[in-house]
Amino acid sequence: MHELDELIDKLNSDQYAAVSVLDLDTNSFLFRNKTHAEIIEQYGTAEEFFESLFAKGHKRLNLNLKRKNGSTYKADGKGFTVNFSKENQETPVVAPQEPRRAQSVQMPDVFSNSFGLGTLDVMNLMVAKNDATRLFTENEVLKAENKEQKKTIEELKEERLATKYSTDKSKGMQEMLMGAVQQLPTLVSFVKGTPMPMTGLAAAVEAYSSPVKQSFADALQNIDDTVVNVLGSINNGLNSNVEFSNELATLLKKHQLWEA
Repeated sequence: MHELDELIDKLNSDQYAAVSVLDLDTNSFLFRNKTHAEIIEQYGTAEEFFESLFAKGHKRLNLNLKRKNGSTYKADGKGFTVNFSKENQETPVVAPQEPRRAQSVQMPDVFSNSFGLGTLDVMNLMVAKNDATRLFTENEVLKAENKEQKKTIEELKEERLATKYSTDKSKGMQEMLMGAVQQLPTLVSFVKGTPMPMTGLAAAVEAYSSPVKQSFADALQNIDDTVVNVLGSINNGLNSNVEFSNELATLLKKHQLWEA
């Protein structure tokens, strides 16, 4: 079969080639994208690959040549069907005798006497049967490919949702850090010793060892809890990570928010 020979040649020589194999007897995929590299590594040649399928009892197969396109595989040409059943294996032996049968006068009589049909009617029935078989095969292949495409669409939807969640989460973290940075000028003024006016009951809650600490504690009452958590993380970094402390000091000096 010419199509099979071309497919085998592609799978043996083209590193980007792959093949999908559909068993028509079970209507299930044996392989969706069996690549050139996998075939060569596991079987040596594409011929041996197909021989192994036939040896396992897979006789009626629909084959589609695929080609790698980025991270996916796309169909390269139209698929075709191979049939290695015993009946088809005997066909080449019978084929040379067909011309002599066509010349026999008894053939029309046999059909006419048995079924009441002429030779032309029988030929039309055979063509209709072959067309029906071909259409059924193509329909089954389309069903299988449609199922595979639906699966791919669902996977893409999941990837988009995961990407959106990751983006939203990153945006929320950026907003939280921005809120903390926006509070830095106020907090730096506390470190420099500028007192903050105390309001409400916060003015007499607790005594601190220095006015700067007192002002800082009072200012925390008016800052969002999220920003306070970020400041707590910064404090932990200052106490445990020398590299972080140096980088933070450099950043504050760059924006003229702190002087050593």
